[in-house]
Amino acid sequence: MFIVVEHTITDPEAFFGLASKVVEKTPSGIKPLQFFPSISNDRAVCLWEANSVEALMGFLGPLTAQSSLDTYYTVDSTKAMGLPALGSAAASA
Repeated sequence: MFIVVEHTITDPEAFFGLASKVVEKTPSGIKPLQFFPSISNDRAVCLWEANSVEALMGFLGPLTAQSSLDTYYTVDSTKAMGLPALGSAAASA
């Protein structure tokens, strides 16, 4: 499934320093797809592929807890536009 995470960034330096950690530590069954930071560096939106919101929160939450307030939601793919093809991230868990 596709999951969006909206980040309200409270510590831009720490938040944007997480990128390599997130990529290196992403577990099987979770795949980062797209990242859209604001020019002002106070907000960002990410698109992920994962088995569940809970699985993504369990991975990402501890990493971003000190640098952003996050909102997670499952994408309604029947109404969404421009989604990538559903890959194998969910199938590999």
